[in-house]
Amino acid sequence: MENQDSFGPTKKKIVIVEDEEILLELLRNKLETAGFSVDVAHDGINGLELIKSAHPDLVLLDMMLPGLNGFEILEKMKEIGLLPAMPVLIMSNSGQPIETERAVALGVRDYLIKVNFDPQEVLARVGALLEAEKNSAPAVSSAVRMPSHGDILIVEDDVLLQELLDRRFVQEGFAPVKALDADQARRILQGSVPDVILLDLVLPGTDGFVFLEELKRGEKTAHIPVVIISNLGQKEEIEKKIVKANMSPAEIVKKVAMLLAK
Repeated sequence: MENQDSFGPTKKKIVIVEDEEILLELLRNKLETAGFSVDVAHDGINGLELIKSAHPDLVLLDMMLPGLNGFEILEKMKEIGLLPAMPVLIMSNSGQPIETERAVALGVRDYLIKVNFDPQEVLARVGALLEAEKNSAPAVSSAVRMPSHGDILIVEDDVLLQELLDRRFVQEGFAPVKALDADQARRILQGSVPDVILLDLVLPGTDGFVFLEELKRGEKTAHIPVVIISNLGQKEEIEKKIVKANMSPAEIVKKVAMLLAK
């Protein structure tokens, strides 16, 4: 019996553009086992042609490719109108902020850093993006109305994730402010009180658990909902407001919107 994915009776099509053969086959096998239809290309020129002809439901795109690199492919996709409508998950060896800004501006939905590569996480990210797409992502489902001026404090030392979250919240009508550690967050909180705080638990200096306890003791901050963007910690310790690290930025925004809508 043919294996079907969990997003409907028709298999979702994934295009992988990756020149590392071992990684490519690992991804292909993982996704096909999960029920996806997978087409692959080993270089940028053939990758772009495959994307144009196959019109997949999602693209997994390496950024360092022969022929055309990832950014050149993204720019071509933007020119011909495939972006931002087509979900793209980039796989990068770098997390430099300037690259992140460029990728997000071109319409990239999510990212993976290759040094932290985990096939199960890739599968989870793909599933999250397709689920969000099914629910009319990147916009949040119409059943959840965004506040027109929600202030969000993002405390996250992963610059790439921080930038993706920032762009996503701005697109959905929020006013995000970013902090790389607890010290920066404290300075921001001296001048303003956000509607929600997104908090990573693994931070340089004061870790997220300590900072969370500090927030809950503070007269100005005790009432602020805190959403944890981490896989670490016990649910009881963080009041069950957990956003797993394998969720896409669109899903994190949706979770925050649902929290504020209560």
